[in-house]
Amino acid sequence: MFNGIDSSITSIPNAIKRLKNVKNGQEFSSLLAGLRTFLKTLDSSPQCLMELEQRAYYIVNEYSDKETMSNLDSARNRVIAYLEQIMTGSPADDRLLTILENYYLFLEALLERPPHRRGGIQKEQLSGLKIQNEYDVQHLLYAYLKPLYPLARAEASEDTGYGTVRADILLDSEHVIEVKRTRCSMPQKKLIEEIEADMVHYHAEHLYFFIYDKEKIIQNPQLFRNIYENKVKGKQIHIVIHQPKIL
Repeated sequence: MFNGIDSSITSIPNAIKRLKNVKNGQEFSSLLAGLRTFLKTLDSSPQCLMELEQRAYYIVNEYSDKETMSNLDSARNRVIAYLEQIMTGSPADDRLLTILENYYLFLEALLERPPHRRGGIQKEQLSGLKIQNEYDVQHLLYAYLKPLYPLARAEASEDTGYGTVRADILLDSEHVIEVKRTRCSMPQKKLIEEIEADMVHYHAEHLYFFIYDKEKIIQNPQLFRNIYENKVKGKQIHIVIHQPKIL
């Protein structure tokens, strides 16, 4: 509570809806305080928070309530426009699936395209970059996604009510990416058990399994997707399988 006003913000759409109904400066300040707190829980950058402050600033004219309200309205509209801009970076299912499917293009551009001969990065250095385990896949995937989804978080914990689960990559409360990397010693049955357990644990409506299957233990990727994308009712399950020739 902020001066008797509920300042809690639960999502960006929630913030926009409440900002549209702001009636005075006190209520505006209260909601801004709640919005700052909410954005910090998303690990928003200092630049993001500074942009919010700059857009929210307005001049109070002590001699004219009308002009003050006009300035407040302008500030409110600037903040709403900024929040809507942030939301355009939130996942749209088709767009996100395309981005995940095109991950191999990122790896090819990074590792197979020869660096400029005058650059400090040498081809030999890039050839030494190898994906050894699931953490390596997650690290590169997070770096690939972060510029597109600035609010994304790696290793984000979620309280399920019964216990805590940790998402490999959390885009927002409704979109979670779980990374899997197969091994020679890993039977397909073990991979399926892990996926089925994750399907139950997360509250997110949209759950993406990013499976880096260099060992090709998934013999029929299309059939695998068809079966497990329809496994759980009430959730949108998306399975992206990469069976790379490199790394």
